[in-house]
Amino acid sequence: MTNSPAAQEQTAKLSICILSWNTCQLLADCLHSLYDDPEARHWQVIVVDNDSADDSAHMVAAQFPQVELIRSEQNLGFAGGNNLAISTATAPVLLLLNSDTRVPVGALSRLLATLSDQPATGAVGPRLENADGDLEYSCGRAPGLLPEIVHKLLLHRVFPYFRFGFWHHRQQRDVGWVTGACIMVRRAAIDVAGPLDDAMFMCYEDLEWCMRLKASGWRIVYEPASIVTHLEGRSISQRFGQMLVVSQQSLFYLFDKHFGSTRLYLLRIFTLIEMILRSILWTILWIFRPASRVEGRQRLGAYRTIFHRTLTDRTYWAPARST
Repeated sequence: MTNSPAAQEQTAKLSICILSWNTCQLLADCLHSLYDDPEARHWQVIVVDNDSADDSAHMVAAQFPQVELIRSEQNLGFAGGNNLAISTATAPVLLLLNSDTRVPVGALSRLLATLSDQPATGAVGPRLENADGDLEYSCGRAPGLLPEIVHKLLLHRVFPYFRFGFWHHRQQRDVGWVTGACIMVRRAAIDVAGPLDDAMFMCYEDLEWCMRLKASGWRIVYEPASIVTHLEGRSISQRFGQMLVVSQQSLFYLFDKHFGSTRLYLLRIFTLIEMILRSILWTILWIFRPASRVEGRQRLGAYRTIFHRTLTDRTYWAPARST
């Protein structure tokens, strides 16, 4: 079911696609921040309510009648939900935006200017900061086996290059990917590379999308002159343990789709090692830091599930071949 403000669509320079699942107040704050910008009159704002159980859809319809509201009757995940908005968007440029973001005045105009100045750039992402103004991990090198091994052996704590890279995050540069929490993409690039892969329910779908955009000949650019606040994790913290399990499956899917059997097999081996290491660390925290036990219970349960399914369930570790 869709509400459609046709007049706004006809003049839209930018289509903003916001996916929401039980984030009513966060979504309201996000929309208020968008409409504080005078340029909002040139934007088509689309909200996909991903089968929320709260009053998100009612709030949007009542408080933001200018928003195009799509009510999904089932939770389609990040990719599936955003693809609903992508298929509805009319502007030559699209922005995928998390509902747990705050967008300062001028931030989106800066991203649009970057695309305008760089015709070869297919996607651009801003500098993301948390509520305290600290830098958030929002872009990086192209995915690969070596960075994943470093991460799974927890060596990224010692070698942060494999996470952020040895470069200043206040300088614009080409990157391998930018996060789907806030990514601006040309419609022309989507027409070539395709939309998000909705076989990925949640996590890594933005990386996989950027891989296809780059393979299609488009640049991916990080633009720190645009700063957006992201209340990281607020929209997924409701099912944290499940998110860990699904996230690992999405990583397996990405490797199975793009890297072949050998690297997928090695990823499985190092995932098993990672689950053992993380289980040991969180068991120690469980014993000596009682305040961590709520999170620890979710993590340890997720680690057991990931270990077991990585070892025994082919539909989990080779999902691309099972779809």
